[in-house]
Amino acid sequence: MIKSKKWVCLTNEAHVFDEPTEDGFCNICPPYEGIVEERVVLVEDADKEDFFPDAPTKPDLPMGNGGKELMAEVGLCVILMDASSSMTDQAFPGSPLTRMRLIATSAASGIFDLERMQNNPNAYVAAFKFDDRVELMFVDTVANLLTRFDKDVKKFANYLYDELYTMQQGTDINRALQQAYSFVDKFMKKQLPDFKVRDYAPMKQIILKSSGDSLSIANVRVLIYTDGMQYDAQKNKILKANPFKLNPIVGLNHDIVIGAFFGNETDEGCQELQSLLSECPIHDERQFFLFNNPAKINILKYLFRMASGASGFCPRCLEKQLYR
Repeated sequence: MIKSKKWVCLTNEAHVFDEPTEDGFCNICPPYEGIVEERVVLVEDADKEDFFPDAPTKPDLPMGNGGKELMAEVGLCVILMDASSSMTDQAFPGSPLTRMRLIATSAASGIFDLERMQNNPNAYVAAFKFDDRVELMFVDTVANLLTRFDKDVKKFANYLYDELYTMQQGTDINRALQQAYSFVDKFMKKQLPDFKVRDYAPMKQIILKSSGDSLSIANVRVLIYTDGMQYDAQKNKILKANPFKLNPIVGLNHDIVIGAFFGNETDEGCQELQSLLSECPIHDERQFFLFNNPAKINILKYLFRMASGASGFCPRCLEKQLYR
C-alpha cells in the first residue's frame, strides 16, 4: 500500500479521480449532484485504475398540469438569490467551490432540467439577487431561457454567477421577501408591467391535505436561500414577519415561501429563516431545506427544479418526486 493524492466525490465516495475535475463537480454523478475534495488515500501499488459503478439514472420529471387552455395558464417561481459577501466563502472544507458558484450551477441545472416539462413555455421564473439591495435579474419562461442560453447549462450558470458576484454587501432578507410579495401580488392581479402574457390565469393544482380535505393552490412558489442572518444597509438585524403569512394574497390559498439555508442547524440565521416558514399543506413538514454537509448537494439542483416547476413545498415533496 502506498499513499496517493486523489479527488473523492462527497456524494458517493466510490467516485475517485486521479486529477481534480475541471469545475469541481463529480463527473460520474448525474450533472452537478456531487462535488469533489482532495484527499490522501492508501492504494495498492499496482492499482492504477479506478473502478466506477454505473452512474444512477436521473429521476423522471413530473410533467405538470398541462391540459386544455381557454387562456394561457401560467405558473411562476420567484427565486431570491443571496449575493452577500459570505456567499463567496468556500462551500465546504476541501472543496474548491464557493457557495456562490455552487448555487449558480445548481440553479442553472435545476431550471434547465425542466426542458422535458410539457408546459415549460408557460412556466415563468423571476430571479432576484439580493444583499442589502434587491435587483431583478430576469423574468422569463423556462423555454425562453433554454433558447437564450443555447441549452448550455454552463453558459447559464456563468451568467448567474457573474450577476451574483457584483453585489457582496449585507443580507436584507426583509427587503427580498417584500420584493417577492409585491411581485407575486401583481402577478395574481395581472398588474405586472411588461409581463409577456396579458390574458392569463394563474395555473392551479388540487392537492390532498393531510386531513383528507382537498385544496386548490396556485402554481406559484417563492424560494429564498441564504447563509446568514438579517442585516440591512442600516445594520438592522430585526427579522420581520413573513409578508405572505401576515397579509395572505387572494388566490394563493397557502403560504408559498420555501426556505433553504447554507450552514449549521444551530446557526442563528438558520433558526431565523425557519421561523418565517409554514408547514407543507400535504405533509405537515416545514417548507425548509438545510445544506450543512456536502452529501446533501445532490438534491440541491432538484430543489431548484421543484420550485421552478411549482410542484412541491417540503423535503418529503421532493423525496416523492425523486424516488417515485
